[in-house]
Amino acid sequence: MNWSEVLGAGALIPLLTAALRLAAPIILAAAGACLAERSGLMNLGIEGQMMVGAVAAFITTYSTGQPMLGAVAGAVAGLLTAVLVGYLTITMAIDQIITGISVVILGSGIAAFLYLQVFGITGTPPRIEGTTPLDLPVLSDIPVLGPILFSQSPLVHIALLLVVALWWLLSRTAFGLSVRAAGESPEAADSVGISVARTRWITLLISGAAAGMAGALVVDGLRFFQDGITGGRGWIALGVVILARWNPLGAMAGGFMFGLVDAFQLRVQAASGGQSTSVPYELFQAMPYLVTLIAVVVTTVWFARGNAPKALGVPFAPAK
Repeated sequence: MNWSEVLGAGALIPLLTAALRLAAPIILAAAGACLAERSGLMNLGIEGQMMVGAVAAFITTYSTGQPMLGAVAGAVAGLLTAVLVGYLTITMAIDQIITGISVVILGSGIAAFLYLQVFGITGTPPRIEGTTPLDLPVLSDIPVLGPILFSQSPLVHIALLLVVALWWLLSRTAFGLSVRAAGESPEAADSVGISVARTRWITLLISGAAAGMAGALVVDGLRFFQDGITGGRGWIALGVVILARWNPLGAMAGGFMFGLVDAFQLRVQAASGGQSTSVPYELFQAMPYLVTLIAVVVTTVWFARGNAPKALGVPFAPAK
């Protein structure tokens, strides 16, 4: 294998550009999950919300030819799926882990069902025209950073801006203070007039919308839909939450790590012969997931979950 095709000077910028594109869905979904978990609610149904968002985005984009409208449809679909999560975990106080796993299964099934209802079984899967990468004349010409940051799909830029907005909402607003209070000590928050249920509902709906739009980002990059198209990115996003120490800005670093390893393995796989190589291509595909798993384990052991909200996963019922 010619390693210059993977790590050479000419390959480095395309590698980092692809890494950011691959990381964007995970970064957005993880940032939304950070907000929900800081309020004390585990939104483990992210994978299912991403699948529903992906199929909604694909159908909308295919029907209208408008990828941006597809992204909005994906966000709405993710939000509606989060409504089910909220009803079960906040209103009914059902176990959040069981609910999350059930929503993943349900969301994947709904996505497959809707796709078959709209397109049926076809010999050649339909494809869509995704967003056109931005080409900003001055910014795109900046050495190294220009092609990496300013030649991406507009959806990638929107996703990153939303992550910064979520960080600002959590860290610099009165609502963010309420979110942190609800996650650390819901009883104390309730005693000073903060509605823990309403706070958790809002963060959950934001998280669901972010996950749905993340699914739309996956579809926009691949230009088609199939079962399992999110490839477990929803679960990876939950791991990135731990890596980020429940900070939306930290999700950028954790998500980019996954994207970088994913882009790297794709280049290594291509340079070594793709599926015709003697090394099973599944090993290449497992690389980013393995690296993320190791990073989560190391982070968890190192910090001993010290930054996790104290009331995370604990239902709350206000005193009568």
